[in-house]
Amino acid sequence: MTEQSSGRKGWWDSSIFKAEPNKLLYRGYRIEDLLGRVSYGEMVYLMVKGELPRKNAGRLMDALLVAACDHGAVSPAVTASMMAATCGVTFNSVIATGMNLLGRIHGGAVEEAMRVYLEAGREVEDGREELEVCREIARRYKENKHFVPGYGHPVHDDDPRVKKLLEMGSEVVQLGEISGRYISISRTMGECINENSRRHIPLNVDAAIAALLCELELPPETAMGYICLSRGIGLMAHGYEEYRKGTRMKAPCPPDILKEEMTYSGPSERDLPEEREKNKE
Repeated sequence: MTEQSSGRKGWWDSSIFKAEPNKLLYRGYRIEDLLGRVSYGEMVYLMVKGELPRKNAGRLMDALLVAACDHGAVSPAVTASMMAATCGVTFNSVIATGMNLLGRIHGGAVEEAMRVYLEAGREVEDGREELEVCREIARRYKENKHFVPGYGHPVHDDDPRVKKLLEMGSEVVQLGEISGRYISISRTMGECINENSRRHIPLNVDAAIAALLCELELPPETAMGYICLSRGIGLMAHGYEEYRKGTRMKAPCPPDILKEEMTYSGPSERDLPEEREKNKE
């Protein structure tokens, strides 16, 4: 009797991967059937969800993994990897240095935005008007003096990544592969935020990615994983570029600026107390 037919589970049990001599199964699919026929984004979806996405929905997964792959030295993760590459560490450490800076503040807005959209979606399912729900959430964030995750950007006021991702999402809605509920909520939320602030605060790429991940019914707990998979491409490229340059120990900013910006706010120069000198003798 096999382990599967007996119902017995081993110390480690996984529904994701199985290896046998000369056979590799990913969620039940043979690796040789997946290679060349399934894209990287589709494979990510399969590994998390257990089933392949519908074809055009899979294109959204590919797109969002490309969208967040880099933002230059504006990104602390990228800057850290670039500096690490000048310190003589191994290449995997270069990538890990940047990856370890991704967290709640840097990259975490995608998961937070997903939770906001899912909350709004549940309210709408219960019969409330989308505009009313979004206004209430936007007002709550403002009263608590918090930013709604996924809105505003230090560089862009009309991010081309956002426009393209939401356009692609709308096309897949027309094909009936996703509902469009969360794309709509993301836009309505933006209108309500602008209404409250009385100035233009655009959707950023975190909001667009969050809306698509909700549309694809992926769990918010996995959001940072997609950001790491995407941004890791940029970290690898920038790290390798610095490797090739051969620069040694590059500081986070030029030395002349560092002299001006690396200020000191501690006590002024002082002598060690006399009793310390006596103890020393």
